[in-house]
Amino acid sequence: MVHKLHITALALALSAAYPACAADEEQITKVEVKGQNQSDDSYLAGSAHTSTRMEMSIRDTPQSVSVVTRALMDDLGLHRLDEALALSTGIMIGQQDSERTSFYARGFSISNIQVDGMPQGSNSPLSDTILYDRIEIVRGASGLMGGTGDPSAAINMVRKRPGRTLQGSASLIFSRWNDRRQELDLSVPLSADGKIRSRVALAHQTRDSYMDMYHERKTVGMAIVEADLTPATLLTAGIDFQRNKPTGSTWGAVPYWSADGSLANLPRNFSLSAPWSTWANKQQTVFTSIDQRLGSGWKLHLGYARTDSRNNTTVVNGGAGYPDPATGKGMSLWTGAWGEGKGINDNYDLYATGPFTLFGRQHTLIAGWNGGKLVSSSQGGEAHHDYPDAIPDYRNWTGNIPRPVFVPDGSHTETETKLGGAYLAGRFNLAEPLTLVLGARVSNHRTEDSAFDTRGKFTGSSNLQETKNEVTPYAGVVYDLNHQLSAYASYTTLFNPQTSKDKDNHLLSPETGTNAELGIKGEFLDKRLNASAAVFRTLKKNLAVLDRSVPAGFKLPDGSLAYVADGNGLTARGIEFDVSGQITRDWNVSGGYTILDIATADGKRGEPTQPRQLLRLSSSYRLNHVLQGLKVGGSLTAQSATYGESWYGRPKAPAGEASRLTQGSYALLGVMAGYEINRNLSAQLNVSNLLDKQYYRNVGFYDSVFWGEPRNISLTMTARF
Repeated sequence: MVHKLHITALALALSAAYPACAADEEQITKVEVKGQNQSDDSYLAGSAHTSTRMEMSIRDTPQSVSVVTRALMDDLGLHRLDEALALSTGIMIGQQDSERTSFYARGFSISNIQVDGMPQGSNSPLSDTILYDRIEIVRGASGLMGGTGDPSAAINMVRKRPGRTLQGSASLIFSRWNDRRQELDLSVPLSADGKIRSRVALAHQTRDSYMDMYHERKTVGMAIVEADLTPATLLTAGIDFQRNKPTGSTWGAVPYWSADGSLANLPRNFSLSAPWSTWANKQQTVFTSIDQRLGSGWKLHLGYARTDSRNNTTVVNGGAGYPDPATGKGMSLWTGAWGEGKGINDNYDLYATGPFTLFGRQHTLIAGWNGGKLVSSSQGGEAHHDYPDAIPDYRNWTGNIPRPVFVPDGSHTETETKLGGAYLAGRFNLAEPLTLVLGARVSNHRTEDSAFDTRGKFTGSSNLQETKNEVTPYAGVVYDLNHQLSAYASYTTLFNPQTSKDKDNHLLSPETGTNAELGIKGEFLDKRLNASAAVFRTLKKNLAVLDRSVPAGFKLPDGSLAYVADGNGLTARGIEFDVSGQITRDWNVSGGYTILDIATADGKRGEPTQPRQLLRLSSSYRLNHVLQGLKVGGSLTAQSATYGESWYGRPKAPAGEASRLTQGSYALLGVMAGYEINRNLSAQLNVSNLLDKQYYRNVGFYDSVFWGEPRNISLTMTARF
């Protein structure tokens, strides 16, 4: 059961202003954007509202919003979350190793990832997109509906829903490096009138990689049922799962320098892992909701989801030291074996929303509560490895070493995190062209570690962190300049409990700060095209930064890195441009451009791994006038130069020299061509990184770099019925 929260105040809160809101393991917010369905091939998302809460168009929302539609994902062959976000305005992708991927926006890490507005769950694998109709992104602080906020962005993956008629598709995808993928997506009415309906989505994939030894087997699935119990009552229930079984997984990246201080320039396929090294991961979510129309335009929503995430990790990687190209020596292995770790996340969402009249004008109100409990546990025990840590010669490495076996001793550690809060929200029509969205939320947060001995007996608790009655205010105004354009301004504070720990294994204090944004939005070409421009300023304090005082290779007991809280914080300022939709009925576009400046309290450049300029652009065009059924398209991503600060200094560098790992500016080009052979069968060719650009996806992680994927070619055959 979710814990009871003592609420001492209930203030007005923003609701519809947020088409996506805060959520990580501890955050709960729900966002839906209408306008997409199975047959829609547009890059446009129309109206936005928070879990059917106070519906607003994207133009009327006082915050930066982007949506990756199903059509865009299908056109460009985007099967993973990182691939979809890599084409989204203002989103940066970082990769520490083969399994750990990070997302950033406006200079800050994104921890706020949801599925249908509820937390994705701890230990979650990198999400496969087969389950989702669209991916919604709100940039800037977004803690109103979830009680916490982060000034980067909120990401919400919206599940596919059943249709009232029989329809479906099956696909076979063949890509480079023995990549084979099969997909099935089927919507079936379960009653003759379509009042009870279902949808099933499945995908299975096996693939090798451009990295030596790496192989992945993945299975993803979902079954969902909707039932119109009465004309005013909708019941939804379902289950989804994802199983990732990689081998040859890395734990860290590729050395940037050689032992003599020169650039190592190791090839993109380089890996100092072993064929058995793995981060096996599985996740399952059961979910249900009921939506009730109450009359007079009012609605009631109650939702619940339970996510069970588990991972079993035994990894090895040559991540320590610097390679000597003359002798092959200099590198050492990191080995980690932790048995099964798991997280059980229960989340609840309750609200009522509807219109009311005041001073002769109609306004909208919402009142609700959402919250949840996450229990994460890890096994106690040990694993010994029967091989030396030093690598004799990295040039001849095969990974042919025995796999360690983790032996649990019966002890375990549990971390329980509770977060919840109440809100009351209003959207007020002050005058014909002016709308005010005003509000606040009162939240409570508590987290604590509990230890249990080998007999399962409780032995003590630690790391208690508790915040009571934290108020998260928000104010936003939207002014309609004319029938096409609206100007907006918004301001909010942020409160974000952290999961990062210091070198003593203690949780860091919550992050705090403020976020302000001004912008203009427009709907053009008979509302087929959305465009926006925004300026923003964010101050974030107590953010977690890697602790550089620890020795090389230092890890916490769970294998994570040590952090410290930067009390002075960072200030991020920037400009964003975003566009999405249709220029003509045959021409889709989506893209954006970001200019970002991040400064520390003393005026130095902050977060230099984040580019000052970032361009995203995707497009497709139907050439029916040339050949019926032919479509072409492509994507362009470009960014300015970045660098990472060395942890330990370049080997043999002069004393006092500033050592940096640099990534010059670069651009990646992708192309596609599709052809509808007939109304039921189509073929599509996608090429990513067309020019085979060599670039780093991450710089500076333990003085290492992670290579981006070389040119990839994919062929998709799809049958529809």
